Amino acid sequence: MDTVISAVISDFISRFISFVVEKYQQASQVAAPKIPRLQRLLLRASTVVEEAERRQITNHGMLLQLKQLRESMYRGYYMLDTSGVRLRRSKVGVEVSLYELQVQIVDNLEAMLDDMKEFLLVLMNCPPIVRQPYSTYLFMERCMFGRQVEKEHIIDFLLSPCSSLDVLPVIGPIYVGKNTLVEHACREDVVQRSFSNILHLSSDDLKDIANDTGTDNHMKFLSCGRCVVVVELVHDSDVVAWGKLYSSLLLCHGVERSSKAILISRMDCASSLGTVQALRLTSRLREEEYWYFFRVLAFGSANPYDHHPDLASIAKEIAIEINSLFMLTISIARVLRANLSVQFWRRALFCIRKSVQMHIHDLGEDPRKMQSCNGYMFGFSQDSPLMCCYYRYKMRSMIRGDMASVITSEDMLTAKPAKYGEKFDVVTRSHIPPYHNYVSCWVIDKNRRVNVGNKRRRKRKRN
Repeated sequence: MDTVISAVISDFISRFISFVVEKYQQASQVAAPKIPRLQRLLLRASTVVEEAERRQITNHGMLLQLKQLRESMYRGYYMLDTSGVRLRRSKVGVEVSLYELQVQIVDNLEAMLDDMKEFLLVLMNCPPIVRQPYSTYLFMERCMFGRQVEKEHIIDFLLSPCSSLDVLPVIGPIYVGKNTLVEHACREDVVQRSFSNILHLSSDDLKDIANDTGTDNHMKFLSCGRCVVVVELVHDSDVVAWGKLYSSLLLCHGVERSSKAILISRMDCASSLGTVQALRLTSRLREEEYWYFFRVLAFGSANPYDHHPDLASIAKEIAIEINSLFMLTISIARVLRANLSVQFWRRALFCIRKSVQMHIHDLGEDPRKMQSCNGYMFGFSQDSPLMCCYYRYKMRSMIRGDMASVITSEDMLTAKPAKYGEKFDVVTRSHIPPYHNYVSCWVIDKNRRVNVGNKRRRKRKRN
């Protein structure tokens, strides 16, 4: 009896293994042709998107169609790069589900490209935008990634006719790019030709207006023709000051009725101050969008799996660790692009993971989900010390002499070991308008081991 049972079990196991192997071979044979097909579709999609980004599009339907195509392109690149990693590591079940998802993405992308004929005909009549240089990663370092629809929304608001002073609130969390987005829209040639003056009012300017010390000067400036007023609301008192300024603008006959105002704020209450629906910005990109952004910054226009296959999988894991940390993304990508060593990139991944774990352990928050002014960072060089950020602030400009005495974020990431307790300032300069400088104050801390599984979280004293 035992012999019969043993034979039945052996036969069952043998049949199961044969079934699994057969399914694996079928999935591999069917999935293989999908990769070249996906690559060809992505080439077509990137060609359309690149040509559309060269032109000034004002049609909302075309912008929505372009946004959907761009999202499908991001998902396609994400699937192409992810499948290149997982098919070498994962089990059969994952590969089959990956294939099914790949089929869905290919079919969706192909259907969207087939529907772009009318889009391309209308696109050829849109005026071109002249810009240099056009190298992919250089351009991406100098533009607002993923904000084209929002930018065109602001431009359309500014150019649309009105009978009174229209107000557009732009609402979003800290470091999401509200000021940068508005600055990009106001710098467009079509906006510059339509308005004689563009006035930017900070929280300090509003404080002067509330104290009746700056209203006359601002009203004199605004009475010189059609203008745009960009106001930054930081405190509750700024809302009161804006109400006072807004009333003065409506009563002033010298101010053109076709003038516009844009309110920039993190406060949700500012949305009720607009005469049109508020524009809300979110802080995080989807995973596939952010991977495309980091992929281009790290490798340029080249396909990483063709030229740097060993670095591609490391880059994917680095992108996951720093997702949406735009203050560091460009700096990290530059450092990695300057040293295409597998050992260096693995060291960078290890240091980034360790920095995130230290932040979560000590401060009790994930730096990828919260835009904190405090944080930790390990440099990418060997035996780099633990660096602790205890203060960060924004400056509109810096004197050249001051710039010479500070450290850039790229220098910090490649810095050599320093003494415990040493303090220094790090400047991260924005490479897109309005070119703000973000100054972070850092101190060398003692290296210590982090037990991520420990539920006790010690709050560090913030200086």
